[in-house]
Amino acid sequence: MGVVTNETPENPQTDPPIVPEPGNEAAAGQHGFDGTFSSDVAAPDPASEVAPPSEAVPDSTTAPEPVATPAQEPVVAPASEAPEYPAVVPGGHELPGAAAHQVAPAYQAAPPYDPNAPQGYPVGGYPPGAYTAAPVAPKKPMSKGLLFGIIGGAAVLVLLIAAAVIVPNLLRAAAPTASEAVEKYLTALSEGDAETALTFVETYADDSLLTDEVLAASLELAPITDIVVEESEDATEYEATISASFAVGSETIEREFTAYSSSDDGWLISDGLVMATLSNFDGLGLTVNGAEPADSSTSLFPGAYQLALGYEEFALDAETDTFTLTTDDDTELFWDIYPVLTEEGATTFRSLVRAAIEECVAMKTLTTPCGMDITDIDLSGYTPVDGTVTRTITSDGQATLDSMVPEVDYSTPTLVSTYDTPDVDMTLQGTKDGTTSEFEVWFGGYMDTPSVDFAQETPTVTWD
Repeated sequence: MGVVTNETPENPQTDPPIVPEPGNEAAAGQHGFDGTFSSDVAAPDPASEVAPPSEAVPDSTTAPEPVATPAQEPVVAPASEAPEYPAVVPGGHELPGAAAHQVAPAYQAAPPYDPNAPQGYPVGGYPPGAYTAAPVAPKKPMSKGLLFGIIGGAAVLVLLIAAAVIVPNLLRAAAPTASEAVEKYLTALSEGDAETALTFVETYADDSLLTDEVLAASLELAPITDIVVEESEDATEYEATISASFAVGSETIEREFTAYSSSDDGWLISDGLVMATLSNFDGLGLTVNGAEPADSSTSLFPGAYQLALGYEEFALDAETDTFTLTTDDDTELFWDIYPVLTEEGATTFRSLVRAAIEECVAMKTLTTPCGMDITDIDLSGYTPVDGTVTRTITSDGQATLDSMVPEVDYSTPTLVSTYDTPDVDMTLQGTKDGTTSEFEVWFGGYMDTPSVDFAQETPTVTWD
């Protein structure tokens, strides 16, 4: 608001102008000035600034009464004439409503106080020259190098993203068709590449024989050649039947493969492997192309396989030990093949049994480890006397010992027994009432069944 004084030409005011209360600074946001703008107060009336000469000068002893200025409507300067105020006052504080990018003006020190100078600010704001605008620092333009670097970096990022998406698709080979899968499978077999071959088939049993070593032995026995695969005529999106022919050694094989489409692995051949059951040879140390299967039911690649047993006393009861296996049907013959003693094994068995029988026959006791127990024989009231028994192998019995037929126990293939036992004549003495008589045994005293377990480190004869 304007400043009211009692100054007249005849009575100059010597006191300093009224200083605004500190509270005005707080009301103005503590910006270091009273915060009163020309647009916020009424324009001062010159008549109110200076008392007319006709008015009486009040007595110096009486305190002058304050002269109130009449209420006036605020005068708002037009937008085109409104003065621009600094955005920031000294101290760095922004004024409310100031333009966002205005620069704080440099504060000019107030001139020394002059008691004869007119008091109060003119309408419109601060006195002229109180503030001068600081020069605006020019904005430094972006360098071409930085601009090109940003553009280049963005381009490289786009290329990297595109490469991550496109390049793998370009490098990934197209998934083979069902026929191509069968051809690649048979080709991998012919090259002895078990690892690649396994990517085209479904495994569902013991896979301990699906190795490069076993496959190499198969190709050595009978190489796989002349591979011809036809395009499937009934292929659907999910399943196909493929006809193929190939040679295993000198034998030409013609068969069909069934394949199905897997979303993860492409086409898989469901019957590409051969399932073989070899339980007839359990316990005999069976090897297939030199490798021992981990289970009696095992998977094989199509090809040639040689079976061998781990005991030299045994062999396969077959015309050959090498088999061409290209389908599950080819393995059914193993159900009818059993282990048998070799001639050397049979000779060993007979020798062990003869020695055990002859040892028993030589005993004089009423019973022996081989049987021939006559402890409870009926001697018409006479009591058999232990230590008086005589046993003799008959001539027919000797022939039987020479021709005993060994029998393999299929539940325990290493256990061999025989149902051929020799005839043995026996005599003994009996006593009754102090009388001793000689007796000949016609019935009873039969020999037990001899067996030899060749799995033992030292095979011996046991009796049942």
